[in-house]
Amino acid sequence: MTFARAALVGCGMVGGSLMAALRAAAVVERVVGFDRAAAHAEAARSRGLVDEVAPDAASAARGAQLVVLAVPVGATAEVCAAIAGAVAEATLVTDVGSTKTDVVAAAEAGLPDAARFCGAHPMAGTEKSGPAAADAALFQGKLAILTPTARTSPAARAACADLWKAAGARTREMTPAAHDRAMAWVSHLPHVVAFALASAVGGDEFAGLAGGGFADTTRIAASDPAMWRDIFLANRAALLDAIHGFEGQLAALRAAIESGDPARIEGSVLAGRSGRARVLR
Repeated sequence: MTFARAALVGCGMVGGSLMAALRAAAVVERVVGFDRAAAHAEAARSRGLVDEVAPDAASAARGAQLVVLAVPVGATAEVCAAIAGAVAEATLVTDVGSTKTDVVAAAEAGLPDAARFCGAHPMAGTEKSGPAAADAALFQGKLAILTPTARTSPAARAACADLWKAAGARTREMTPAAHDRAMAWVSHLPHVVAFALASAVGGDEFAGLAGGGFADTTRIAASDPAMWRDIFLANRAALLDAIHGFEGQLAALRAAIESGDPARIEGSVLAGRSGRARVLR
């Protein structure tokens, strides 16, 4: 599988990392990039993540066999409308967004041939953003979740799986709805907790006092606010359910501490330790 021309719409860390990985695997030959932030697009070109910077999304997509949408999930509908007349030669249009129900719906409604689209979400990334943070090894050994629908062609489905395997990732298919329910718990809720904790503790009186526990727990609180605003809104219902479940567990641990019962406290801590082991197995 090789693409003579690929388009990257959104030249940030994840999209840039994907193109770097595909270049290293000799999957793409020439990459044309576009980003609303002209500085990002130029930085991506300077780093060799893209060969050429296009003036708009449609110009980037025109003539490309592979089109990767690496934009905030809230911008998907707008971008699909912009490239709708320029993807006639594409065999695969895909994305890297952290929500899938809204993204897939926007792509299938906005693209002229929904069979070309296969949604994807790589479970890899850092709190950093922008093309300067791109890393060709970002996806090595990581999971990429694919969300084809009944409208996705077998060719696009296979090409999407092959693309992520070439980038070093393992792949797993889920429905968009199942993906969003799972991500509400294992991805979006941890960000909510990190943002809330960092905000609660971030007073001047604690400056310079935090150790590794605070740094590890709140690392993702340094993430892009606009990106996470869009994710929280797009997955609002599932995320609110997850927050409610978390509040129940937090209340139970608080009650155990209030009770002063060592065995009850230890039981709550052990339940958390066991839960972590199950999720990360």
